Amino acid sequence: MDKETVRNNQVRIVTDIALWNLLLQGVKKQPKYSRLEAFRDLMERQRIALLTGDGKFMKGSVLEFSKAWGWDRDTVSRFLEKLQELGIVTMTLAGNRKAIKLNYITDNDF
Repeated sequence: MDKETVRNNQVRIVTDIALWNLLLQGVKKQPKYSRLEAFRDLMERQRIALLTGDGKFMKGSVLEFSKAWGWDRDTVSRFLEKLQELGIVTMTLAGNRKAIKLNYITDNDF
């Protein structure tokens, strides 16, 4: 890890979906997802996309996330944009839709 990363408090910690499921176990479902629940949902969608061979980009649109998470579309867009600013997700346009993928690493990357 370089000094610039440490100086800016940008330390990355690798986790997996099993950890997130454990952390959220027993959390009561609310009509609106918390940011934590929304992020876990993104992780699950990415995992499904990889396991089903649908490519690197997950299924879902801002409208679909809005319905699933109980958020308005502007809130979903701002959340995804913040994740992109942090380097957690990559978003590209695919026609008139945003294609979203989590920036993940695999065991082979270690």
